[in-house]
Amino acid sequence: MESLDNVFAKAVAEKRVPGIAVAALNRDGSIIYKNSWGTVDIDDPSSAPMTSTTKIQIASMTKVVVSVAALQLLEQGKLSMNDLVEDYIPAWENITVLDGFDANDKPILRAPKTKATTLHLFTHTAGPGAWFLNENLNKYSLLTGKPGQIWADPLHPDPLASDPGTAWNYGHSTDYLGHVIEAISGLRLDVYIGQNILQPLGLTNTGLVSHEIHSHFRDPNDTITSTPPVALDPSYPPFGGGYLVSTLDDYSNFLLTLVNYGTHPISGVTLLQPSTVKDYLFTDLLALALSNSTACKNPNSGGPIPLWNSLTPSLSNSYEFLPGTAKGWSAGFLVNNEDIKGRRRKGGGTWAGIFNSFYWVDLEAGKLGVVFTNLLPFLDGEVLALFERLEREVYK
Repeated sequence: MESLDNVFAKAVAEKRVPGIAVAALNRDGSIIYKNSWGTVDIDDPSSAPMTSTTKIQIASMTKVVVSVAALQLLEQGKLSMNDLVEDYIPAWENITVLDGFDANDKPILRAPKTKATTLHLFTHTAGPGAWFLNENLNKYSLLTGKPGQIWADPLHPDPLASDPGTAWNYGHSTDYLGHVIEAISGLRLDVYIGQNILQPLGLTNTGLVSHEIHSHFRDPNDTITSTPPVALDPSYPPFGGGYLVSTLDDYSNFLLTLVNYGTHPISGVTLLQPSTVKDYLFTDLLALALSNSTACKNPNSGGPIPLWNSLTPSLSNSYEFLPGTAKGWSAGFLVNNEDIKGRRRKGGGTWAGIFNSFYWVDLEAGKLGVVFTNLLPFLDGEVLALFERLEREVYK
């Protein structure tokens, strides 16, 4: 794929993107395409090269790893999709819903009309939202002096953006799913995932953020500058929504297990049974999670996944995922409910990390692709265009 080499190399040389590493694999593990360009610091050509073994903070690409861990417990009969969240996280017994603010800007809080289940956590329909995507939660965080919460506190959960089972709200649901795993297993989340996913697969370069990560920022003038690494707080917790660092090689091998229905094609390590992978990870569960709601008739793109309207441009751009495509959410990621011409087949899964890393997994075609970089704001147009270009070349 010589044309891909030129496209990615030119984007890095012209500093339209920072260092970037990409890979696309067939189901048997054979490489369709793999390459990397640039360095870890766009401002320092002598810095370490960006490679397939460069560790980056994968942020929300952690979520599907946590989902797999929870699905393991489901297979073992230790967890049910109908279990109440409050049975594992007692503070949820008294959780509230934020219904806006009164004339004096006092939050209007009430008890939820429905109980949240683990199915709701898997599908982001339990009610937790992200402060930078929800106006009410954004205002609440500022008024309470807790702006920019990165992870959820199981002892003092923030109010919900909506009643469980009534809307899709991207936010801290997977954080809470991680706490459910901890309650069932008796292990800290990173320990459980290490023992049951990372170590069996030999993913030795994936784990809890424990070192400084270089990052980049695109300013309003379209110039990318590097941000010096900042020493991380040693109390950084293993929160389910985004605690992992990983490498392109490691993460590709994790996805390779999923595209093979739960078993790695080379090592033979099994994480999940084929029926679990098909029925939970590559099946849209929103109709089930929102069965008593009109949310599945959301006018945005004909489905319940709304437009991604960012309230904080320095953190994320606004965007519509897979515009014009019927889509939903499985127990692990965004799924397309129809073929995308020239790209993935119906039932494919995809998601991303806030530092502009992206992946897709096509169970039907037996292909996957990953793009790793380190750049804010999220949903960068240049990186998204390269991600789509990679996928289209793979399906030619």
